[in-house]
Amino acid sequence: MKRPLLALILTFSMILSACSSNANELFREGIVEFINNEYILHDTVSSVTDSSNFSEIYVAENQSIEQVASNLISHEQPVEISENKEGKQVLIYNDLFVIITEDLENPSNTFVEVANKEFVRNNYSPDFFDGLFLLWVLDEVLDVDDWGKKRNQQCKQYPENCYGGYYGTGGGFKGINKTPTVRGGSSNVRGGGPGAGK
Repeated sequence: MKRPLLALILTFSMILSACSSNANELFREGIVEFINNEYILHDTVSSVTDSSNFSEIYVAENQSIEQVASNLISHEQPVEISENKEGKQVLIYNDLFVIITEDLENPSNTFVEVANKEFVRNNYSPDFFDGLFLLWVLDEVLDVDDWGKKRNQQCKQYPENCYGGYYGTGGGFKGINKTPTVRGGSSNVRGGGPGAGK
């Protein structure tokens, strides 16, 4: 009598564990899907180290940085939230950076850039994050000791390979082989994009 009950409890526990694992996977993918459904895909920016890895830039029309951040946070709580400073704010999720910036050409709109950690680690200028996060936070999230210091040295040596964010470059970032930013990307473009590998 006891054995069937024990077997039933173990089976139920395994089902719950599997459901929890699937829910966590869907939860991680949820923010990308939410942004894709909520905002308009505007552009993509290719990595200098791996052309199959890129960030996606969306436009939130007639919304401020505060409104966009509030919308995203209410949908899924980030691991880290920066201050809103100098027209930019960053939300860090498990595998993604969501970088919210002013559209300087149309102040009523806001850009929402989605980039995986690898893209940020290998392409972003540390200067972009000045005042947003303490350096140790980025070291921990990007899993690189002294990321800011090491990346700054690379940026001094190859400034053309250092991405200042869509806010700073207007999408003009070019890779090592001088290929221009991909414009007019579609949400069907995947490969090594922000949601890849999860």
